[in-house]
Amino acid sequence: MHSPTSQVVVLISHLQRPLQRSRLAQMVAALAADYPDTHIEVLDTSVTEVLQAARELELRGEADVFICAGATAAYLRKHLARPVLTMRVGGGDLLRALGQAREHASQVTLLSYNRIDQGLQAMAGLFTVQVHQAAYTSLEEARQEVEQAARMGCRSIIGSSTVVELAEQAGLHGVLSLSEDTVRKALEEAVGILDSQRIEIAKRRHLNAVLQHIPTGVAAVDNQGVVQSLNPALAQLLDLPLSAALGRPLQQLCPELDLQQAFAEGGEENRVIRLGSHAVVSNLLPILENGQRTGLVLTCQDTTAVQRADQRIRSTRRPGAFTARYRLEQLDGNSRANREMLQLARRFAASQSTILITGESGTGKELLAQGIHNESPRRQGPFVAINCAAFPETLLESELFGYEEGAFSGSRKGGKPGLFEVAHRGTLFLDEIGDMPVPLQTRLLRVLQEREVLRLGGTEPIAIDVRIIAATHQDLRSAIVDGDFRTDLYYRLNILRLQTTPLRERPEDIALICRGISQRLLVQGQPPGAADVPGALLPYLTRHGWPGNVRELENVIERAMLSARELLGEHGVDEQYLARVLPELCEGVTPTSRARPSRESDLHSIGKAAQLRHVQETLDNCQGNLDEAARQLGISRTTLWRRLRAVR
Repeated sequence: MHSPTSQVVVLISHLQRPLQRSRLAQMVAALAADYPDTHIEVLDTSVTEVLQAARELELRGEADVFICAGATAAYLRKHLARPVLTMRVGGGDLLRALGQAREHASQVTLLSYNRIDQGLQAMAGLFTVQVHQAAYTSLEEARQEVEQAARMGCRSIIGSSTVVELAEQAGLHGVLSLSEDTVRKALEEAVGILDSQRIEIAKRRHLNAVLQHIPTGVAAVDNQGVVQSLNPALAQLLDLPLSAALGRPLQQLCPELDLQQAFAEGGEENRVIRLGSHAVVSNLLPILENGQRTGLVLTCQDTTAVQRADQRIRSTRRPGAFTARYRLEQLDGNSRANREMLQLARRFAASQSTILITGESGTGKELLAQGIHNESPRRQGPFVAINCAAFPETLLESELFGYEEGAFSGSRKGGKPGLFEVAHRGTLFLDEIGDMPVPLQTRLLRVLQEREVLRLGGTEPIAIDVRIIAATHQDLRSAIVDGDFRTDLYYRLNILRLQTTPLRERPEDIALICRGISQRLLVQGQPPGAADVPGALLPYLTRHGWPGNVRELENVIERAMLSARELLGEHGVDEQYLARVLPELCEGVTPTSRARPSRESDLHSIGKAAQLRHVQETLDNCQGNLDEAARQLGISRTTLWRRLRAVR
């Protein structure tokens, strides 16, 4: 069923509005009874009044589709927004009209709008009546053609209602070219358009209802960036009524968006911006129609809602699901060193061989390992990571290899699989492999050789399919010399080698890394002006040596963003406040002196006989702080603790 407001209007134009309903109007009215579900209005009007009448109907919303004869339809189609259909004359109509015209004259003129019927021209020799054809594009041309037909001796003229009236005014016989079949076809086409409109309106209403109720802010813009539609959730984020946002450039409403870049690059995803007083995660995606971009759609979600969703996801994740979160493309950096490292990492990812990642602390060795896993054929398998320096020897052994029930007092009933078993068909990441105790190195070597693991207290080995990625910040060759690392294990691990580059050697990457860090911090909520801090501090950041690498950079950026209000004044960075909050950026220490311990204090360069004395002196100078002493000695805290225990 159509709605009561859906209606078809048939406009029949005449030289002058007739006092009585015209013959064509009567024909249409009779056919309208065959369409009880559609309101069909038939109006006789004059040529001079037809446009005004149509515009008034359109303005009042009383016409969804117009139907007219050829000339009137072409004229109205240029001035109306509603569809205008033409009653097209068919071959059967012409044959019927010729039959009627032949009864009154031996010469007949067919006067058509805009074109001559070539098919009829080709069959002219078959008719018993002489047929002349003429075309017109205006009322005056139609009048002239009727006069020309009269001079030629044509007493009968076939055409539209207006042509018939012109013929009768000239004393000729007029035959209407339209028939019931023609009118019925036009009405059927109009009803089809109404059905399509009704379906589209229902879809639009359903879509609008969905957009009205979803909590995510949504807006659609055209290719000029002007807002065409938006939902209440986005209006609320903008602190504006819907009517105030429609028709305005989106860039004015969301100044932090880069629409020009989004149009150039085809969109922008997961950017943190501020809308009024709200921090939101925004996405700009292209709207494609028939393969052509017609605009962009913006979605915005308040960061607090994103955080709540994250908490729910974490709470529903099944325990023990070991996954790698990072991908190689997330490792920021356009420097040559970073690009070459990622290129090599992608090549290594396709292999099944063991990888050894070396580099200073804080250079992203675990992130690199996760990215390799996600790029590898094992991406669907688990990614299991363990820090070999974070566990005592006995606990590390049970974590890696597992244990059987009763293997030791306090062991879990039923035993426990080790991380080698958990990582089956996936990747096991052994971080700080240089700090693994030598006895465990022996067991690890056997696992790498035999590809099977034996639980503590077990008697039957368990076959495993695991790829090993190991990482260390230590010089394993020096550790081999000192007897802290097995030579055979080193060569088992050092099949594929990746070296991370310290931040001080790729300062050109600092700006890009800062952007990623600030984006993550903004999601957590930061004070006003925090987004401007990384850019303002860039000159200070690029000249710093970064002994702690990216990890230190993350700490500095977080500390700076939390102090944005005091740090950024009207005239730029307040250097006095900077020196108090971020003293490391103001120290004049050269990068090389901060990057690593000197050869005089490096424990690896001192003979065995002097090690105890040097270790003790360093520990005393650090007031017993094992972490600081280990840093100065160039070894891990676990190795320092093991050395102290061995010499005592």
